[in-house]
Amino acid sequence: MWGCDYGPMTGGWWGGFFPGSIFSLVLWSMVILLIVFLAIRIFRSQTHGPQGPSRDRSDSEAILKARFARGEISREEFVKMRQILSQP
Repeated sequence: MWGCDYGPMTGGWWGGFFPGSIFSLVLWSMVILLIVFLAIRIFRSQTHGPQGPSRDRSDSEAILKARFARGEISREEFVKMRQILSQP
């Protein structure tokens, strides 16, 4: 009423979108955090190591070498499979 300015449109404790309200502070904090989060996601996706066929080939060769070291495949099988993997 008279001299009481805590209404919803006057910027009191829980006022509208006025610069000094708590809700405004929380809202802008969330917007800034969202922008930072998206920027980090975009930056990380561009700086990851090699992906695609070259990475798959190196992973496959590592698996092949491990199988040969454990004795699961013979030397002839190892050489044959390695030649197959090295083809484009």
